[in-house]
Amino acid sequence: MLSVVMAIAVCSNVSVRAQEWFQLHVNYGNNHWAFPYQMDHISYFDFVDDEALQVHFGEDEDEVIVPFALDGSTSKAKYDAVLDSISFSSTLTTWGKDKYRCFAIYVTTNDGSSITSKEDYTDCYISIDGMGEYPDMSGTGRIRGRGNSTWEWYPKKPYRIKFDMSSKVLGIEKNKDWVLLANYRDVTDMMNVYASITAKWMGIPYTTPVRFAELFLNGEYKGIYQIAEQIEVGGHRVDIDEQNGLLLTLDLDDGPELSPYAGDNFSTEVYHLPMAVKSPKNLTSEQLSEVKSEFAVLERAIKAKNYTLVDSLMDIPSYIAMLQLQEYLYNVELSAPRSIYLFRDFNGKFTFGPAWDWDAGYDFDWSDMTTGHTFFTNYKETIFGSDPYRRNGNYRCSEFFTNMFGNASFVRQYKEQWNTIRDSIYTRNWEETQKYLDGLNELTSTVTPDGQPTYTSPQQRETERWPIKGFTPASEVTKMKRWLRNRLTYIDDLIQNYPQGDEDPIIDPVLDGWTLAGTLQKSYELTYSGGYKQSVSVEVTKDEVARLLGVDASALSATTLDLVPLNADGTEGSNTAAKKYGAWFDENGNTITYQSGEQCVYIESDDLWTWKCGLEQSNCWSGDEYTVTMQYRYATAADKSEGLLVNVQVTFTVTGGWGGWGW
Repeated sequence: MLSVVMAIAVCSNVSVRAQEWFQLHVNYGNNHWAFPYQMDHISYFDFVDDEALQVHFGEDEDEVIVPFALDGSTSKAKYDAVLDSISFSSTLTTWGKDKYRCFAIYVTTNDGSSITSKEDYTDCYISIDGMGEYPDMSGTGRIRGRGNSTWEWYPKKPYRIKFDMSSKVLGIEKNKDWVLLANYRDVTDMMNVYASITAKWMGIPYTTPVRFAELFLNGEYKGIYQIAEQIEVGGHRVDIDEQNGLLLTLDLDDGPELSPYAGDNFSTEVYHLPMAVKSPKNLTSEQLSEVKSEFAVLERAIKAKNYTLVDSLMDIPSYIAMLQLQEYLYNVELSAPRSIYLFRDFNGKFTFGPAWDWDAGYDFDWSDMTTGHTFFTNYKETIFGSDPYRRNGNYRCSEFFTNMFGNASFVRQYKEQWNTIRDSIYTRNWEETQKYLDGLNELTSTVTPDGQPTYTSPQQRETERWPIKGFTPASEVTKMKRWLRNRLTYIDDLIQNYPQGDEDPIIDPVLDGWTLAGTLQKSYELTYSGGYKQSVSVEVTKDEVARLLGVDASALSATTLDLVPLNADGTEGSNTAAKKYGAWFDENGNTITYQSGEQCVYIESDDLWTWKCGLEQSNCWSGDEYTVTMQYRYATAADKSEGLLVNVQVTFTVTGGWGGWGW
């Protein structure tokens, strides 16, 4: 295929009647483009100062510039085009709409420069050949690099393109922002395809449609690329309220550790996950803290394994679907985590989606990460193992993804949801994937430099452009299909035998009529070697509690205040400590007796303001974190039927190892 960067005479005196259906046709040899779209309200067209053809629509529409220059023009045209003809017709093309074919996309930078940056866009002209299946389209825009490991390590680079005007691409709803995935690591080109198809079928919302195209960048053949939607808030993307909705991503690369200057990220309060806010943009620090606090409510509910509470905050089916797809495709980046998107519409629930990025799935061999293409070796490795709650799989992902497996209602729903898809998850979705594979193997006629006709497929051309020693697409596809079938049988057996978990905790109604005035956050380090007796104490001042309650500090005493321990779900726990106030807590922050054998940390005191603390060495280890809560109760009614509450949330981090040796 030839680039559209060319130059020949074009007639400019074509008349067009307004308010009729027309298409603009551009021809060069055997190549034909019909674009931008079917048009029913052309007002007029002419050539503008830089000799580009300009089509004008009605007053309520934007103009569209179709940038082909006149041959022999005296001015320096911004765009040069070698063409046989430009014309309008009132006969509309009947589009085939075969989305499985491999199309062609031509990108020409204005100054002919290469794309070397992920941060800076380069102005360009973009044309997409719909091959008679979809309307061709063309327009001005920008291009830059994208991705992390793919951009850094592999010769075939991924890109992001941004049209100057929203454009409909190969039947996908119009937008300015698009992604060109290189899929260089994946010799089959089908791993992201199968994952996207399966995710949409499983109901994970807003997952991108699939299209393939061969990319020509400044006339150079770059190979097969997957055209995908950029994940962003919008009417045809993640369709939520742009001002009051939230689009979030759990991603180590976008989080505060690896992107400390981003200004849109934080470490979550309970599980310390790397979180970035993708929308709304430009949040203040106060707004970012508010998002963190709102997400912490969900985190605490998950940590408490409270199905009823979690269900009120989160769309559980989308959460389950995401976990099941991650495990089935063995996408170990869940452990980082990376590329886990979720959103919340205004007054809605946290919902997981879109599904994105599966380059680390399918049992990728990390030992040759920078050069490797090895997948599909072992179908028996797992993320969650046979007991997800105890995380006995090959990867130790965050308890944010596993704590709910300790709840019986959740486990029942997880199994029921899996049983509705297990019989079709491979057969149905591979059948759809095969259609895209057939499109990449479709033979098309091309002409060799010496003028001889030849028939090759996009995948053959890709293999010639990017040969990978020891791998062929056909052999890797065979491995992929076998791995998916074996994987399904193996994972199905594991899921059917997941431990049942505990029933929902009973919510204590004791606090009807009481209002939470605020929460204090405290953090302390406990030394492993210190055991029960630590040199630190938890200290709370009268002033900070009084400020939240809105009373004078002098009003606070043992006669006006009560202090009780809470379970992780906010219900009142039992005082299991040796003093007047306090409790032993287990690893989830629930009160527990010392004799249970599952005790981890404690708080105890006869004093409302200074609390001793310690740990049980047999149940703790260096690096462990425990979050526990004590609650002040300040009655405003004589019979103590109502009042104000202040929670004190304490996070203990264990440092040092056995004997203080740092193990």
